Amino acid sequence: MKQKILFLGLLLAVWGACALEATAQKKGNITQGFVISPIPPQTYSGSDITPLVSVRDGKTLLVKDKDYTLEYRNNKNVGTATVTIKAPKEESNYSESITKEFQIVKAKLVITVDGKQGKFYGYPDPVLTYKIGSGELKGSDALKGSLTRDAGEEVGNYLISQGTLDAGPNYDLTVGRSYFVIQKSPITIKAEPNQKKVYGDKDQVIKYTIEEGTLLSAKSALNGELGRMAGENVGTYAITQGTLSAGNNYEVRFVRENFEITPAPLTVKADAKQTKMYNDPDPIYTYSITAGKLAEGDNIRGYLSREAGENIGKYNITQGTLTAGSNYDMKYVPDTFEIIRKPFSK
Repeated sequence: MKQKILFLGLLLAVWGACALEATAQKKGNITQGFVISPIPPQTYSGSDITPLVSVRDGKTLLVKDKDYTLEYRNNKNVGTATVTIKAPKEESNYSESITKEFQIVKAKLVITVDGKQGKFYGYPDPVLTYKIGSGELKGSDALKGSLTRDAGEEVGNYLISQGTLDAGPNYDLTVGRSYFVIQKSPITIKAEPNQKKVYGDKDQVIKYTIEEGTLLSAKSALNGELGRMAGENVGTYAITQGTLSAGNNYEVRFVRENFEITPAPLTVKADAKQTKMYNDPDPIYTYSITAGKLAEGDNIRGYLSREAGENIGKYNITQGTLTAGSNYDMKYVPDTFEIIRKPFSK
């Protein structure tokens, strides 16, 4: 019986030694002959990025946290991050460790510029506004800076660009194409009322006032003159904008008035001491222009007349059909025509 117990103890000792040798043989160097899954580029998320990693020992898929653990470094911001694969404890079947790199790439952020941004010529620029069209800011990240536009202050379209707008190094920021529009500044010009001239006179410069708006820069000025509808006869003529302009940076809104040509004053007086002898035919009654004048090319038409009667005496000379036309305000000053006795000797 004592021999049996000694043999059993010897057998257990041999078996224990073999078990320890088998365990030692199972431990391997994790840096040699292992297949580690590739890590694709990771997009910045605003927090630590911990991509999964699988490890195979030949055909055997190792178990995370049993056969190995993962330790990440520099795994939040854009750039090169690392993951270290190592044995979790001394009694693990594997030893040592291996480090793999992976890339964290920028998150895409597209800025959409708000539409219909602009101003009137001569005014200061407003703040350019925008919104996030696609993508998003992560965590506590924020946009800083501002959009800008191409230089220029004349009326036209100016490309809006990124300027100083930035979300930081972890974002690939692009700005959608849009334009800032400088529009013509409105200015209202009104012709002054009651402008007129006398028929036959030259036109004076037609006057106007700025009713609304203002010239907004030192180099701005109104150039040209107002005009009017064609015509030189007595009447009313609409005043037009003519050549009046404030330049390409202004939209001139013109308020019309009328220009009037009034009749020219003309005084015609029957000549004094016009006579005839009794029973003779009447002569043509003569007259003189005593005030005013006829415009070039105009004439007095018609004839003076007189009161009826053929006996000896004085008769008032009347205007008759005498006229200078509708372009004149003709005043007639009468005189007398005398029928005198006719001597027999005649």
